Amino acid sequence: MIKSHSRDTEIFLENFELQAVEARCFGVAYNSRRLEEVWNVAGQIVCESSIVPPVYIQDKVRQLRTASQLSLIDRYDRLKKAGQIYAEATLAGLDPKTYISLVSSVTGLQKSVVENSLTNIAHGLCHMNEILKASTSYGAVWDIADSAALQGSSLFSRRGEVVSIIAAGNGPGVHGLWPQAIAMGYRTLVKPSLREPFTAQRLVHAMELAQLEEYAAFIPTDHKGAETMILESDLAIVYGGRDVAAKYANNPKILVQGPGRSKIVVGRDVDYKKAVALVTQSALALGGAACVSTSAVLVECDPEEFARELREEFKLHSQSHSLILCRKQEGDVYAKILEADKDASWNYIQTPHGCALPPHVTLVDSVSDIKVQRELPFPCVVVAPFNAEDDSCYKALSDSLVVTVLSHQEKIINKVLADASISNVYIGNISTTWMDFRVPHDGYLADFLMCNRGVRVESGWLNPPTRK
Repeated sequence: MIKSHSRDTEIFLENFELQAVEARCFGVAYNSRRLEEVWNVAGQIVCESSIVPPVYIQDKVRQLRTASQLSLIDRYDRLKKAGQIYAEATLAGLDPKTYISLVSSVTGLQKSVVENSLTNIAHGLCHMNEILKASTSYGAVWDIADSAALQGSSLFSRRGEVVSIIAAGNGPGVHGLWPQAIAMGYRTLVKPSLREPFTAQRLVHAMELAQLEEYAAFIPTDHKGAETMILESDLAIVYGGRDVAAKYANNPKILVQGPGRSKIVVGRDVDYKKAVALVTQSALALGGAACVSTSAVLVECDPEEFARELREEFKLHSQSHSLILCRKQEGDVYAKILEADKDASWNYIQTPHGCALPPHVTLVDSVSDIKVQRELPFPCVVVAPFNAEDDSCYKALSDSLVVTVLSHQEKIINKVLADASISNVYIGNISTTWMDFRVPHDGYLADFLMCNRGVRVESGWLNPPTRK
């Protein structure tokens, strides 16, 4: 049964008067004949988006390969300018406030989440030199004119010239990463999700106004167009879940971002009330929709009691905070998935603005239960027992994006640290959603886009004497 819900939510609908979302390259818009509708979570059409054909993509990639080059310092300066424009300007007809409301209405995320993402993306653009400095090998140089190359050094080099981004639409935060490719000198094509094309559109407009139009292209297209982007580019970054990861697992030119499967290990030596508070924060922050949102908790002592207390915390949150929203079709899918959870019933809440998704807790008997690896785009946490002497418990943590170890036990900490398939390990009372722009997120992007080559330049060789 679908429950009614009359409480006001933070997400509301407005009468946005938008033109079709247009493709852009070299600062020039392109409207294709084929258009697709963009919907909000209330099931209303917000606008239409161009779907560009493969021939357009092929033509633009050829042009980008021959475009003029900017120095690293110039790219930093222009990205900083783009960050200021992105945060403050009216772009593609949307001022920041309208942009935030629009993205909230199509993703179902709370407006505060979208607003924080706007700030964080702008901050990253303005501090790109610090981000790349953190990800550059010590002793590496970016230019053979660097004095270090006279004695011999590493030359930090691009693995190609053009990279394509096949972005996800679960939230705007995914667009905080790919501008690093522009800082590295890549011509970057971005295919937005048709669920939320507005963040990528805003970013590309900001970069055009900062005179980076020869480095950033906005490419709304379909699956066929996405495959063309991957084929025509030197490298590609693709967002997706388990199926996407399996499809591209053996393709060295593709970096798959996802799935997340972020987890927390709760040891018997910590205060359970603090542990429940940490899990609550880690699961609910970012609307529970991000790859770093906690989706499983492995508890060393009394997981049943832990699950009960976590449900109480989630219930309090549902009564005092707005929930992430989705379209009814999506809510029906999640309800069907969670039907198998025998320990607690779940259903979405029908509102005039979309279907609200209450947080959910599932208790399982073993870390081997397939639900431990489950990810849903709202706060949905699986609680499982953890035994520090059982290797299968550590195996359940493998391939996670983030694992927080809430325990002082050296054995647990060392075993988790020894598993290199875990991208990020946080030790102590640290949320899985914690991020810093200088700290790698699933590795540094430079690990994929760049390589280190040995180089040495003889003194004076680059400036030979002029013959008379």
